[in-house]
Amino acid sequence: MAAARQTIAKEGFDALKLRDLATSADVTVPTIYNLIGGKPDILNLIIGDLLTKIDEAQANIDTSEVEAAFEAQIDRLAELFATDEDYYRAAFIAGDRSGLFEHDSETGVFAKFVAQPIAICRDAKAKGLLLGEISSEQLGEHIYGSYRLARQDWSNGYFDLPQFRRQSITGVYLCLAADAAPDFRIRLFRKISALQ
Repeated sequence: MAAARQTIAKEGFDALKLRDLATSADVTVPTIYNLIGGKPDILNLIIGDLLTKIDEAQANIDTSEVEAAFEAQIDRLAELFATDEDYYRAAFIAGDRSGLFEHDSETGVFAKFVAQPIAICRDAKAKGLLLGEISSEQLGEHIYGSYRLARQDWSNGYFDLPQFRRQSITGVYLCLAADAAPDFRIRLFRKISALQ
């Protein structure tokens, strides 16, 4: 699996060939089939592990302060990715390639991971921080999209994890500012300036 993750991370999902994988892992192709299965089975293992680890990283985030909740969410992701960048790049590349993050399913990965930003937006609206001119669902989807895009840029090697964090948080704050009450908007713009 380590060799598969490295191949996908460095060369892309199409570069994963069982014969090459067997050579790099110092096993035979039949051994791969016996232990794991074929290429789709390898992909499923990589994606399943990814989802489990993201769930664990995102659990129990305190949502009492809006900015801190989003920063904690993004920081936990960055910390998780830093533990094995090749692995997480490989998993996201494989997940994107397989359609894992499609938006159409009400029970899919997108629906699952967009739920937390939507809930935080609802809480911010209840506290009077957001005006409610933009629905919590729409705002939450755009917030999730801002760190999803940053994650895609990171997983494709366009920038490093500190830039992933800055880009994600900036995107979140800009989305929130679109519906923020005046004092909250000023607070968000100050935080954006501090990120630069």
